[in-house]
Amino acid sequence: MVRRTALTIVLLAGCVWCLTLVARADSGADPQSESFKPAASLDALMYGQQQHFKTVGQLVKNKNAKDRADRLAMEAEVLAELANVNSFHKDKADYRGWAETLRDTSLELATEARKKKDADQSRLVSLHKKLKKTCMACHDMYQ
Repeated sequence: MVRRTALTIVLLAGCVWCLTLVARADSGADPQSESFKPAASLDALMYGQQQHFKTVGQLVKNKNAKDRADRLAMEAEVLAELANVNSFHKDKADYRGWAETLRDTSLELATEARKKKDADQSRLVSLHKKLKKTCMACHDMYQ
């Protein structure tokens, strides 16, 4: 009888543990993203984004820049990460959408740049224009 009771308790404890794991997974909560808070002010973040955007533009235009592909890819990745952080500054859906578009487009540009000599110049120009258009759409609304 004691053995059966102990086994029942162990099985119930296991079930509770499993249900707890399932509940956490279903909640969709990501503890890291929920606790993330940008360290920089929005003005400082925008300043940084602007600097990297300018450098990306200069590198897109200058096909002969030293280490162009690597520098362009890194600048675009930093711009993408700044856009990623930017999405935490406002809860508005359109603002977050523009930040996500800026991030995704920057990552596309970095991927294209990594092709080095096989990079499509017209695609780099097009992606840079899309970055500018995205920034301007957000600035028209929030600046």
